[in-house]
Amino acid sequence: MVSAVTQKEAGRLSEDLAVIAEPHRLLMLRHLRRGPRSAGYLAKALDLPQPLAAYHLSVLLQAGLITKRRNGRFTCYAADHGRVSELHRTMGRLVGVSGAVSEARLAADDPC
Repeated sequence: MVSAVTQKEAGRLSEDLAVIAEPHRLLMLRHLRRGPRSAGYLAKALDLPQPLAAYHLSVLLQAGLITKRRNGRFTCYAADHGRVSELHRTMGRLVGVSGAVSEARLAADDPC
């Protein structure tokens, strides 16, 4: 059986993966891992209209994968490295090799 904690983690991971499954958002995160960038920079780098770039940034922001701060008249966006690392660790726990042996023992009654 899957614990309630694991089910909750799987739900959150699924939501996060849905956010970054959109290629523009994934590429934005790739740019933001190197440091803060403006929406204009990201729009130009990804060849997106400014409103579309702003939309994708708002989705990433709402998911908690990026942060924003004002710098004069500009808004600077940055990857939330702690949150992205958490996503990576959770994915490793749920679908990676960690825990595979203990789960295999639990499935000993399965003929496959």
